[in-house]
Amino acid sequence: MEKRSGYKKYNILKNNIEYYSLFILTLILSIIGLIMISSSSVSIGERYFSDPYWFIRRQIIWWVISFIAFFIASRINYHHYQRLSNYIMIVAIGLLALVLIPGFGIEVSGFRRALNLWFFSIQPSEFVKIALVIFFCDRLDRKYRIDKRIRSIILPSFLVLCIVAILIFLEPDLSSMIVIGLIIFIVLFAGEVRLKHLFGLGLMGTAVTIIYMFLENYRRERIFAFIERIVALINGSEEIGEINFQISQSLIALGSGNIIGVGLGNSVQKYSYLPEAHTDFIFAIIGEELGLVGTIFTVILFILFMFFGIRICMKTREYFGRIMAVGLISIVVIPAIINIAVVIGLAPVTGLTLPFISYGGSSLLVSMISVGILLNISRCTKRYEEVEAEPED
Repeated sequence: MEKRSGYKKYNILKNNIEYYSLFILTLILSIIGLIMISSSSVSIGERYFSDPYWFIRRQIIWWVISFIAFFIASRINYHHYQRLSNYIMIVAIGLLALVLIPGFGIEVSGFRRALNLWFFSIQPSEFVKIALVIFFCDRLDRKYRIDKRIRSIILPSFLVLCIVAILIFLEPDLSSMIVIGLIIFIVLFAGEVRLKHLFGLGLMGTAVTIIYMFLENYRRERIFAFIERIVALINGSEEIGEINFQISQSLIALGSGNIIGVGLGNSVQKYSYLPEAHTDFIFAIIGEELGLVGTIFTVILFILFMFFGIRICMKTREYFGRIMAVGLISIVVIPAIINIAVVIGLAPVTGLTLPFISYGGSSLLVSMISVGILLNISRCTKRYEEVEAEPED
């Protein structure tokens, strides 16, 4: 029989365990987030808005929007982002600049981090993570891979990163900039940047971060509080000072949960004892209500997320797709590691949320888009494998 010419439909999802695994893990993590936000935000919603369901209703709306964006991102060929990398970066920088303009940026407690879009607000520092990953991966693919000299990174990649850093420092939002710096460092490492170049850029970024860290009193207090807590633990002292109140309440929540927890919805710490219980410290509420079982289960989900993400990277032979996948995984995994470390007292308080789980529309949307693009990389990789495996006539 004569073989039909024209379009051939490839079953690109067949035997693609990474695709389905990441999808299921993302779905489970986001549902856990909805459940825990529903539980942990009741008290603060009642206190500030006379509505115990104020936060969960908004998070459900963001959840729906994020899943729509997730499916769209999973269908768009990731190579399109490379062609539009400059425009995406310009838009991201423009949004960061708008935050600093009165009337556009929302100021809370002296911080101007959210952009007022009338019906809702977003945090541009979240979206700039994806923009920088795309931009750096494009520069590495087009420039550094061909000309392995430091100027191939400095111009214009590092200059763009400096502009972003200045805008974020003016908000100020040191935590987001630290995460961005770590993400870019991992992308450069995955992109096979020479160690001497990587070391030089990393040393410069670390020096600037440390200097900026000690410019404000509240940041210095957090660092000294963390050191004080470590010293107290080493000396066996229970006096950790008032500045460590938040961490102390977080550890009380985790300890109260024991093995199986006090039961979903039965947290005591969420009633004004633990600040930011529905955002930065939601992992502590998981520990209190679902116990050690709940916290270990959550950590395992993030470990599996990283594992299957790395499998996608290893299967992607194309340079741009491989390093972009590394960056997208880092957008989710790095904040998760830092957040959990803060909650259990192994890092200073940063203000970072737990991806997929903490309350926050911008964080959820960016995490979902990142996974969507990652799944598209997996789809395209599978398609190329099937095309190459097809026997020639």
